[in-house]
Amino acid sequence: MLKNQTILNYRGPIEFKIIEVLLQNVKNGLEEYDIKKVFKKRVYNIIVECIENILKHKTTEKGTKIHPYIVLEKRSTRFFITAGNLILNEEVDFLKQKLNDVSRLDKDGLLKMYENQINKEDISMQNGAGLGIITIALKSNNKIRYSFTPVDERLSVFELQVTVPFEHS
Repeated sequence: MLKNQTILNYRGPIEFKIIEVLLQNVKNGLEEYDIKKVFKKRVYNIIVECIENILKHKTTEKGTKIHPYIVLEKRSTRFFITAGNLILNEEVDFLKQKLNDVSRLDKDGLLKMYENQINKEDISMQNGAGLGIITIALKSNNKIRYSFTPVDERLSVFELQVTVPFEHS
């Protein structure tokens, strides 16, 4: 049995200057595997969406030791992506609802939801359109697993887990 192989394991601030380095590391790491290009692109695009999700929903708390993180592992015939960040507790219900709505849908339902969201004119800049979550579900062809772990009365850690199966070239 093959061991898990870590392609990316980053914990720290997610800032624009770091994003380019992270994405280049992902691209380089995926090149080492004999898998179809379409699967490499899916994984890369999901990583991009996870990073954007962290940027959109993160909160920074002075003195906290909890930083955003993103991990990409290859296990057997699948890639596992885990991303997490600190969020305000007041955002938990909104995110849970979005994630539950997305997880109830099949591919056709996700495509319809994506189209509806794109055509909305009134998209809150704070909460976004939820397009990233829909895109992750579409690209992974799997349900998104998630958790919210309370840190204190103001903050929780939001963690997202995505599995992407692949075929060899």
